[in-house]
Amino acid sequence: MTDLEKARELLHDGNYGKCVLYSGEIFHTSNGQGISPMLEFLTAGLELKGFSAADTVAGKATALLFAYAGVSALYADVMSKSAVDVLRRFGIRFVYEELTEQINNRTGDDMCPMERAVMNIDEPEEAFKILREKLNM
Repeated sequence: MTDLEKARELLHDGNYGKCVLYSGEIFHTSNGQGISPMLEFLTAGLELKGFSAADTVAGKATALLFAYAGVSALYADVMSKSAVDVLRRFGIRFVYEELTEQINNRTGDDMCPMERAVMNIDEPEEAFKILREKLNM
């Protein structure tokens, strides 16, 4: 089983939360919502280069954070087209169940505010700084 398959399995079959990063026997999980798991991992200084990730929802904001972390592969239940563009640009393998035009906010009536914050951002480091600021982390 590949690391990506194991991350996906932990996401769906375990009680490991909404975001799982896996490499070999090392894994990190979080029940946080949206981009907060990746921001927490990165702010804590976890070394994630080469890890495979599984997330319930992946938009451009999350994809930029995965690129910043150096993740090598990503599975998402739902992925936006802008996330696909980012992942392709940074050479991150990806698999998704459902592809969507955009990630919406939790009430579903507008674009996710984190997606809006990075709409015109293409560099992972810049996205990390903007998103940390947006969530006061």
